[in-house]
Amino acid sequence: MRSRRIIWIILLIMFIVGCEPKTEQELFYKAQKKLNKMESYSCQVEIISTGNKNPEKHTMKQWFKKPNKYKLEVIGPKDSKGKMIIGNGNKAWIYHPGIEQTWMMEEFLNSEEQNMFLGYFIRNSLNSEQVKGSIEKLEKKEYIKIDTDIPGNHVYYHKERLWIDLDALEPYLLEVFDIKGEKRIEIKYSDFQYNPKLGDEMFLMTK
Repeated sequence: MRSRRIIWIILLIMFIVGCEPKTEQELFYKAQKKLNKMESYSCQVEIISTGNKNPEKHTMKQWFKKPNKYKLEVIGPKDSKGKMIIGNGNKAWIYHPGIEQTWMMEEFLNSEEQNMFLGYFIRNSLNSEQVKGSIEKLEKKEYIKIDTDIPGNHVYYHKERLWIDLDALEPYLLEVFDIKGEKRIEIKYSDFQYNPKLGDEMFLMTK
């Protein structure tokens, strides 16, 4: 009886310890580890970009495959539906269905399109010495918040902030700020999938 009671006490202690909430540092490490192991992803995004004029809102499908393959397909607004951007990190090919033409963007580095991809946020956070993580509330819910610099000292794309869902450890929101700290791009993620199988042929412009 005594040995059985000791076993139950040990199991109870293990259960209590196992139920203890993770520390902020542990949650940050767990989220960072999952992101760093990501080889590819697919999702739908709602993007709000702010320039010198009124904010522009677009809904897109997005795919990314390491190290630098990406694809965007516009769902809305209606006049941009079907627009496609495919690239490899240095060059991008843009197809516009309205005029049925494809053209190439030579200077892709530090462009707005690059900063829309989670893969580049991960690259920036790995290369930066100024990465900060914390647990903070957004819209009355707690998220893991990660801040990092964008290399190149670009005026409009200077810092990034990623909000990660605490339970699913999936990206919820990515924000890009200019050198003055004003928000330039806001990206909300939905239907996020870690590591889907994406063939290289998916990142070829055939139009």
